[in-house]
Amino acid sequence: MDNLFQMNKFEVVDMPGMNTLAFLVEKDFDAYKKGYALLSLEKIRSVDVNNGGQITKTFNVMIDDPEDEDDIVLLTLTDKKAYVSSGILTKEGLKTDESSIPLTYGSIYNIEGVEYKEVNYTPDLKRNFSIVDSQTGEEVTPTLYRDETGEVKGRCKIMPNRPYIVLEVTVDDEYARKILDEEEANESIV
Repeated sequence: MDNLFQMNKFEVVDMPGMNTLAFLVEKDFDAYKKGYALLSLEKIRSVDVNNGGQITKTFNVMIDDPEDEDDIVLLTLTDKKAYVSSGILTKEGLKTDESSIPLTYGSIYNIEGVEYKEVNYTPDLKRNFSIVDSQTGEEVTPTLYRDETGEVKGRCKIMPNRPYIVLEVTVDDEYARKILDEEEANESIV
């Protein structure tokens, strides 16, 4: 019997004091043509196994075609630093490299009091960024609402005296044209 879902998977081993999160970079050409973000980040859940203090994390990504390649962003948190890396996931596994993902990252640290960051979403509820609490390793989940124009927005609650990491995939017009041209060329081959 064939599997209903095909998966590509990869593993990451975290030493004590480390916590690695993985994000899938998704491309949405239809949304981009309507003026929304071309790329979005989707956190990938992991299955964790503790082996003598080391945590082996297995990440699974659902795929449509076994020949597809997916862009992956890894964020590894330690007590004092955060490391960002990226790679390509294929049926052979994850190959980390200096990929062409247009990624920016930074930090938020608020000392005043509770702060709220407003964020935009696409109509299919995708966003091109992720805010991660560096102390817990959890993604900050925005509260969704519709603004006065009917657009879907989110509000992220940023707690005081707590460092956050912000990952964002950004696309300039030249990069977007290149990606759209590649996609149209692939569609004409099929």
